[in-house]
Amino acid sequence: MDLWHVIVALIQGLVEWLPISSEGQVFLFLYNFTPVSQEEIIALIVWLHLGTALAVVVRYPRLIFEILSLKDKKLFKLLLVATLSTAITGVPIYVFLRNSLAAEHGELLNVIVGIFLLVTAIILYLPTRRGEEEVVDTKLEVEDKEAVTTGLVQGLAVLPGLSRSGVTISALLMQRIDKETAMRFSFLMSVPAVLAIFILEVISGHTLPAGVETLDIIVIEGIVFITGLASMEFLLRLARRVSFWKLCLVLAVVAILFGIPALIQF
Repeated sequence: MDLWHVIVALIQGLVEWLPISSEGQVFLFLYNFTPVSQEEIIALIVWLHLGTALAVVVRYPRLIFEILSLKDKKLFKLLLVATLSTAITGVPIYVFLRNSLAAEHGELLNVIVGIFLLVTAIILYLPTRRGEEEVVDTKLEVEDKEAVTTGLVQGLAVLPGLSRSGVTISALLMQRIDKETAMRFSFLMSVPAVLAIFILEVISGHTLPAGVETLDIIVIEGIVFITGLASMEFLLRLARRVSFWKLCLVLAVVAILFGIPALIQF
């Protein structure tokens, strides 16, 4: 096992839930510092996402069981609606546009998402500036409308460089969904999306890069799983402790800062 295996796993696990494209960051590292060919990079990135998907399953075992056993029919329906909505935007982009777009396009979209979040943070902050209590009209549950909208937005994350978790969490927050509810639903949405992309890659005939052995990928997935679980827990605790506008501000700053290099190149 090589050192780059550990580094790429750490990048994936730590960045996956932030409004930064984990795919973009992993791609840049693999392309510049590893022997993995450009043709094999995407296949490895898809495998890396299995580790973070497993982290979601372990973080919410009861919810996952209730969804799969149809005990929570409402959540099952919402995730199904979101996944189908994702396919509406994601599949055409994946099939027709993915190979012709540079990662910079997605990073520019991250900047736009960051700007919208910044505006949301300012709007929510103004009442506190006047000495008023922060009153945020939030929804504690996701309904069909939010599921459809967020699913359509998630499909756009097929664009290289665009953060899936960033756009889905942002979409939910901007629809005034409760902070922790938004993160939980975004995390859960990632599981069917990752599995769908993985199946699509396998059907397309893509396999692991030649330099990655079976034992290597098991260890890599383990590192991704542990770091992904830790970073997910950190974000959830942050959401519980900070005000709604502060959370929007933090996500906005991260999205904009990491998108600035692409903005300069553009």
